[in-house]
Amino acid sequence: MTPESISSPVKATIRTLYAHGGRRACTGTLHEFSGEMTVVRLEGRFGTTPALHLSCFQPQRLFEPRIVDMVAGELEIHGMERTADGSWVAQAWRLRLGE
Repeated sequence: MTPESISSPVKATIRTLYAHGGRRACTGTLHEFSGEMTVVRLEGRFGTTPALHLSCFQPQRLFEPRIVDMVAGELEIHGMERTADGSWVAQAWRLRLGE
């Protein structure tokens, strides 16, 4: 799937809150990634899918993102993530923009 960018890149820092579909007990800086975030649209077999794409050392992509909480300058966004083995799992990001 080749992404079609539908937004300008923005500096962002994310912290992944889930591991393999389950909530992490501790979310330290080990699970934090910084880079340029864009909203993309991906063409698939069943139509287009929106996703957040973070370009960094280890690229991160969150499919079907939904904002569920806003606290102290951070957004909590839930969605789906594709794992290395090809399965889909739940994922949540704690997102700070402009850092």
